[in-house]
Amino acid sequence: MKEKLPIFLIVLILILVGLGVYSNVKEQQATDHSKIPSKVELNRGFQRWITNLKNKGIDINADDFRLKEENEIYNTKWIKVYSIDDAVRKYEYESILKTSVDVKKIIFSPSGREIIDYRNQLRDGYKSNEVRFYGQKEDKIIDARIVDCSTRANCYFDRAYYLDNDVFVISEFSRNIKKGDEQILVCGLADTCTYTIKLHVVDLIKNSRYVYESKPFESSMSWLMPNL
Repeated sequence: MKEKLPIFLIVLILILVGLGVYSNVKEQQATDHSKIPSKVELNRGFQRWITNLKNKGIDINADDFRLKEENEIYNTKWIKVYSIDDAVRKYEYESILKTSVDVKKIIFSPSGREIIDYRNQLRDGYKSNEVRFYGQKEDKIIDARIVDCSTRANCYFDRAYYLDNDVFVISEFSRNIKKGDEQILVCGLADTCTYTIKLHVVDLIKNSRYVYESKPFESSMSWLMPNL
């Protein structure tokens, strides 16, 4: 007759098994969080964008991106909020949306009530290295600098696309330098330098901007801009 295991030993085994499963789940979650979310990777906008890069000779895959940082997006210094009941602001809002139709580097949300303006030029008080979010959320009109990048890094916004009405992605090409670097070698637009691609995944509901960065590669901005 087989001897039964003591109760405390059975409990101990169950606890150890449970801890092992929990540890594996947490490790998997941490690994997944460091990569581009599947909702981004499977999105048609991302697939078309990365296919275009490959066709132009830029060998970058979804697995080459890693989470670099997370930031809040709503900053009182860079956001203006108006009531849709303000007749003047409502007229301005309707005019801006009307004149933004079919403008290159301005995209509309699926609802058609918000726009992302990522044109690399001065416009409406925004600089060439700043992305503007503008639109109506409930009874408010929001005008915000949603993303910016470093001109010292030769930065260039090349694409933006919505995942849904509250989540969108903006891709940025820029030199592989750190924000805090004081001594930065000058690299002209025509010079070959080390660049990376940053994907800014903006979630308006969570008030978060997740920045995923690719592996570095060599190129020149004067070649990149007309070919992206």
